[in-house]
Amino acid sequence: MSIDLDQLRTDFANTPLDEADREEALHLLLRERRAGDADLLRHLLAEETAVHREGWGVSEALGLAALLLTECGREEDVWALWEAKNASFDTMAGLDGFLLFPAGIAGTTAHVIAAEEHPDRAELMAYMSEYLGYEKLTDEDIREHVAGLRSHYES
Repeated sequence: MSIDLDQLRTDFANTPLDEADREEALHLLLRERRAGDADLLRHLLAEETAVHREGWGVSEALGLAALLLTECGREEDVWALWEAKNASFDTMAGLDGFLLFPAGIAGTTAHVIAAEEHPDRAELMAYMSEYLGYEKLTDEDIREHVAGLRSHYES
């Protein structure tokens, strides 16, 4: 199936996509992402996350979906990214921790701190704190690393 990205943008919830279709859609979005694509990217990441709960390894599609959603810069997407990272042992090890800061360090951390009722808040906060402490990251470090990941997928 050849993906019609414009149609997918308008009706992604009712468009069944297999693994190859999702990967094709993500590569199209890598080249043609629009500001309004966050919902579609969240959907594709959720689909990839579900697949990874049942399997082994970390697919290129999962990494690409997480990257593209991170690039949207929306603090609330930290939860979908955390869910993807926690899909399996392999995704926890293989999905880059830099991707957990879609709104930068301060914006994402403030969002997580404010989510007092979220069931994953404490675990995510502990991970983020440990990750930041270990890596001594700045927002510039995160931007550079995310740009490097983008370059990897574009090549």
